[in-house]
Amino acid sequence: GVDFLMFSLHLAGVSSVFSSINFICTLYSVFMTNVFSRTSIVLWSYLFTSILLLVTLPVLAAAITMLLFDRNFCSAFFDPLGGGDPILFQHMFWFFGHPEVYVLILPGFGIISHICLSISGNFDVFGFYGLLFAMFSIVCLGSSVWGHHMFTVGLDVKTAVFFSSVTMIIGVPTGIKVFTWLYMLLNSSVNKSDPILWWVISFIVLFTFG
Repeated sequence: GVDFLMFSLHLAGVSSVFSSINFICTLYSVFMTNVFSRTSIVLWSYLFTSILLLVTLPVLAAAITMLLFDRNFCSAFFDPLGGGDPILFQHMFWFFGHPEVYVLILPGFGIISHICLSISGNFDVFGFYGLLFAMFSIVCLGSSVWGHHMFTVGLDVKTAVFFSSVTMIIGVPTGIKVFTWLYMLLNSSVNKSDPILWWVISFIVLFTFG
């Protein structure tokens, strides 16, 4: 049963990889005229999400394949009795597992950003490009902080300091997005009783405290 479960993860991963390639190729055709064109921020969030999936899913697929070989073909990739390293599986899993958090939230960031841009009419550099490069920074940094899930496995001090530092740095582009959203909301002419305004504010509050 466990082997079939892991094989099903393989199939889901293949589906996500091909979907990501489809999104990237489609969005490339949209952006090829001008890479910095002010296309919908939602499309950019889908692009960054697809890139994250395309980078991280093959690592998870490799980890699952190695685990299947350990279970069924007497290999020892993760078995210390055969010279393997069980910590390697954690590294490979969390290399996918942590960016998966951003795979889930980046489309939400894109939707909230699009709503804020729409109700404020703020399409200047502070609004659009700030959100764009903040998402790009989150993608780059989010792929480099998986080790903060593994502080109890015996990482050396320098490695732990690196992962801790990058984890804190990722708060900078996140803060830029939050302050950009608030700036655009404060400068919007939308009716203060409009439900969409309070929905966005509720999201920002919950996201900030969470």
